[in-house]
Amino acid sequence: MIININYKTSYNFTSEVPRLVQQLKLSPTECINQKIIKWSIEASEGEIVESHKDCLGNQINNIYLQNLIKKQIITTKGIIHTKNTFGVMKGLHETVHPDCFLRQTILTKPNKKIISLINKKSKAKTNSIEFCHTMNTVVGDSIKYLSGSTNIKTDAQHAISLGTGVCQDFAHILISLARHNDYPARYVNGFLADDSGHGDNDTHAWVEIFIKDLGWVGFDPSHKCSIDDKYVRMGCGFDFADASMIKGVKSNFKGEETLDKEINIQLQGSQ
Repeated sequence: MIININYKTSYNFTSEVPRLVQQLKLSPTECINQKIIKWSIEASEGEIVESHKDCLGNQINNIYLQNLIKKQIITTKGIIHTKNTFGVMKGLHETVHPDCFLRQTILTKPNKKIISLINKKSKAKTNSIEFCHTMNTVVGDSIKYLSGSTNIKTDAQHAISLGTGVCQDFAHILISLARHNDYPARYVNGFLADDSGHGDNDTHAWVEIFIKDLGWVGFDPSHKCSIDDKYVRMGCGFDFADASMIKGVKSNFKGEETLDKEINIQLQGSQ
């Protein structure tokens, strides 16, 4: 599948920002599942400085700004060729042992309601692949998709208690459940060429679960499926906060900040 992506993030400040440092994870993952045909990152203010690739293979870039006047626009766009590998991730360039992703975080810590989503006895009756698909399905049924019902600080416990959420919340609940059942799991950020009404003009989130003898496998609990060639992977981490595409640190700023996003995703078909 050939996918065109244009993603613009606008940061609006009510007053001058004395100092701002922004960390960008805006480069698609390079692996067998997807190939970068063309990609660029631009900022309306400041120079984008290439920093390093982290231990998960995420390309890190930074922007250093002083005395920013009211607005910063970051645009990333390009063309990606994706392959349908039925969820199995191939050729990832990382040095982290999968067991690192057994650790729960503040956003993924389970409660009784999450733990009870699946009967542990069923774990013994099925193989690992079937069990992971079961976890994905029950999480997909555990809450309803409702735009604006949660925010970036909502954790898995609050989302499942509320009964609604967005893709981020589905992902946190599945990560929580998988880790509780001794499966390494991590949060994945990216884009989805989606026609189901769950796109919400934003980036998409799903989960990778490590299955012995198979490796990392992508599951999308908000759609109750494995990922395919309509997904573009940008990066991963322990949870939303860790995997965020753009992080910023402001110094001596006393105003307010608002954020606007624009996304355009187009399919060109297979080649």
